[in-house]
Amino acid sequence: MDVEKVAGYFIAVVEAGGIKAAALQLGISQPSLTAQIQKLEQRLACQLLVRHPRGVSMTAAGELYYQHATAQHAARQRLHAQLHALQAREAGQIKLGTGEAWWPLFVKPAVLDYQSERQCAVHIEFGNRLALMASLLSGDVDVFIGHEIDDLVASQQVRFMPLFQDAESYYVADNHPLLTDTSTRIDPQRLSDWPLMRVTPDHARHAHLLANPITPATCSHTVVFDVDALSASIDLLHDTQAVMPYTSKADTYLASQGVSVLTTQHYKTGNVGLYTLRNARHEKVEALIQQLCDAAQQMGTRPCHTS
Repeated sequence: MDVEKVAGYFIAVVEAGGIKAAALQLGISQPSLTAQIQKLEQRLACQLLVRHPRGVSMTAAGELYYQHATAQHAARQRLHAQLHALQAREAGQIKLGTGEAWWPLFVKPAVLDYQSERQCAVHIEFGNRLALMASLLSGDVDVFIGHEIDDLVASQQVRFMPLFQDAESYYVADNHPLLTDTSTRIDPQRLSDWPLMRVTPDHARHAHLLANPITPATCSHTVVFDVDALSASIDLLHDTQAVMPYTSKADTYLASQGVSVLTTQHYKTGNVGLYTLRNARHEKVEALIQQLCDAAQQMGTRPCHTS
């Protein structure tokens, strides 16, 4: 009996809600699937499922086994991903994570220069700082660019190399009424009359990475858009007259997209830099880090040190 395979069958039955639906998904006959589940129950010496005319439900033992089986399945998936990442790295592939803001500013030219010199595969993942930190810790990326995370639980496992500081600006579409209303242009408190566009906000699924819980931000705006992509946020800015807090470093790029700076809150500053695993030193990764540092310096920011 292939225990791993049958565990997958059990998960499929539970998640499909019945033998018939699971058999269709798995591409096997109902009698064959039923026999496999019965063999699993005999092997464990307990009943896992209760059959009903419209499907199945789990017994207490079934729920316990489902938790175990899904955890084992997730662990196998992580192992396969890590082995694949190791093989890819040995073959020369580099895996880079970045926030969308940094891509057009300095990451894209650095990646193109790096790839042209080495002719290696480059995997690029976009996301916010917590999503990319999760990818770094799981081995899905080798290095990522993002804002510094102050209360990171795994701070001893990673190293942060600062590149530059940025401030928070408010952006609006070029045709926004606030651009002609100088009385409210420099007063963020009065911006609550307009919809708020939050780009790549933190998600509760990454709360385990922080020492303190993710607290919902106080918001006086009646309409809020939480969007996980900068391009979609720009589209919505043009259609909704929303205001968008975003890094001050993106002003030139956003201007090319028909988006203007409304006001900049210079007291709201943060460090932007590179995160890598502390003990994972690899010649190709270090070379990419140096390329990114050089590109950031050419952007007009202070240089960083990779030591």
